[in-house]
Amino acid sequence: MARRPLPWPSGRALRAVLALAARVAPLATLAALATLLSGKRVRAWNALCRLAARHPADYRRWVAHTAPLREAHWIGGAAALPGLTIAALPSDDVRLHDLLASTEADGRQWLVPLWPGDRTSAALPSALGAALSRWPDARIIFWDEDVKTPAGRAEPWLKPAWDPLLHMARDCLGGASAIHVETACAALATLPELPATAAGLARLQLAMLGQGAVPAHVPLILTHRASAMAPLPHWPALVEAHWPGWQIVPRGDNLPFLRVLPPVPAVWPAVSIIIPTRDRADLMRTCLSGLARLSYPGRVEIIVVDNGSRDAEALALLDAEAAAGRIRLLRDEGPFNFSRLNNRAAASASGDYLCLFNNDVEALDGDWLALMVRHALCPGVGAVGAQLLYPDGSIQHAGVTVGLGDAAGHVQRGIDPASRDHAAWHAVTRQVSVVTAACLLVARQHYAAVGGLDEAGFAVAFNDVDFCLKLQASGLANVYCAESRLIHAESRTRPRDHRPDQVERFNRERALLQQRWRTAGRCDPHHNPLFSATAEACLLSMA
Repeated sequence: MARRPLPWPSGRALRAVLALAARVAPLATLAALATLLSGKRVRAWNALCRLAARHPADYRRWVAHTAPLREAHWIGGAAALPGLTIAALPSDDVRLHDLLASTEADGRQWLVPLWPGDRTSAALPSALGAALSRWPDARIIFWDEDVKTPAGRAEPWLKPAWDPLLHMARDCLGGASAIHVETACAALATLPELPATAAGLARLQLAMLGQGAVPAHVPLILTHRASAMAPLPHWPALVEAHWPGWQIVPRGDNLPFLRVLPPVPAVWPAVSIIIPTRDRADLMRTCLSGLARLSYPGRVEIIVVDNGSRDAEALALLDAEAAAGRIRLLRDEGPFNFSRLNNRAAASASGDYLCLFNNDVEALDGDWLALMVRHALCPGVGAVGAQLLYPDGSIQHAGVTVGLGDAAGHVQRGIDPASRDHAAWHAVTRQVSVVTAACLLVARQHYAAVGGLDEAGFAVAFNDVDFCLKLQASGLANVYCAESRLIHAESRTRPRDHRPDQVERFNRERALLQQRWRTAGRCDPHHNPLFSATAEACLLSMA
């Protein structure tokens, strides 16, 4: 029988991570080593990497040892892009038209406009050559970035593939992109005279987006900023002009990203909230109390599917809620099948939108549903998920990445939501491949169009992954709404899957997910391949 590969790329990497982790948190490092000795190598390695990432030398070590390997692997044998101009943006005294015209007159096809003081990697020309070999029709190419400090490079911002929602929150292109000169000139002809500044460049690139350019993403850190990320003074006005009706609201956490909400609908659609449950009156009472805070402007019905409760307190609670007209109660005495329970309720729901909702989820305010509905009403959107927190306040769900652990995993699970490290991945609304069905909103017509949840294949695990991937395959985008925040006491209504029959069922459902969606080794475009493929927290890969 073949031995499973070690999660760390080399003994040297293990020793380096261990040394940094021990300096940051000696006791936690010892606990991770105990986990390692117990045979749980992936869990132990991820724990050590999370500890090491808190040390300021961790990123500098990654830059020195791993970044060159990732650059060489991605670039391969590609030649440097010919006809490339890298130019620092001048001041208000220079017109953007003149900069592009002079670049075109020199026979240059591509321009990399840098913000003052920024620098680019020596690998940039070759990386752009490799990018065009992959995407010959690209007209904007963008990449990842970090910050130059007196102690070395720091604060990496790793980005996903092109995401308009993330771009609304912060300009993903300015100072970290290349533009096709001929295409840029054509877009510039439709605009008033613009200065060759960050604001002028941003307006030009928005015009290029409006004319159909879809930026291609190079997953390499190729721009090194002169200063740390800060709010962009010119960006809010450009967002409001380019996306009319969208609303910018204060963040309150001092992150350099905008909080941007879709337009308020003229008519709020009716929503059916579906809650499967069994026994556990304490959880159900807390769940319903949270929903009582709801301030949604449209009509809401709550459908509770009781899957064979026997506890007298739970039965009395459900009967009383149904008698009072606060819920509609369905009974299902069959074996637990999460997909079947939700499908049955969806078939009888009266709402235009369905909100799948676990009985161990507690709403913290009354606004969460309206925020999700605003995104769900946007054209081309499939499922919308919320930010879910464990009872201790750490993140349980901030979107799901396909391919983690060769299946799927929750991005930033266990992270403090106030953390500024890789904050764009948990604190900012963005497109994702999958959102958890613990709190998932979707149009009833989309739910029906893809056949709902797969009862035969995914009775318990991965049903939401399969469902969201079906929506994605139909051309819809799934959205993680960071503004909607709820508590999730994950899976407290079911025993842990440790019995032999449960382990066999989980392995069968995992194998089906891998076979149907080829998740083993898959690189999710809404994640970043510079992150570890075995860790749910955003940890830079050592390999």
